[in-house]
Amino acid sequence: MNVKQQAALVTGGASGLGAETARHLARAGANVALLDLNLALAQEVAREIGGLAIACDVADAVAAEMAVAQARDAHGPARVL
Repeated sequence: MNVKQQAALVTGGASGLGAETARHLARAGANVALLDLNLALAQEVAREIGGLAIACDVADAVAAEMAVAQARDAHGPARVL
């Protein structure tokens, strides 16, 4: 799958599988937005990969919509989830 220059959203991107997924996507050339409750950790990963960290509780529909809009404003419509 070619993700070069594609906008990617990674939930739980601050640690564990989410962080590794974000790193992999960034290495493949994707523009990555990390959504996580822990903004400080998400920012660390985002700095490492050149991505965008967004504080978000994906269980909250309004917060999730706002986070997706913020990511879309920064990177365009998400093509990779």
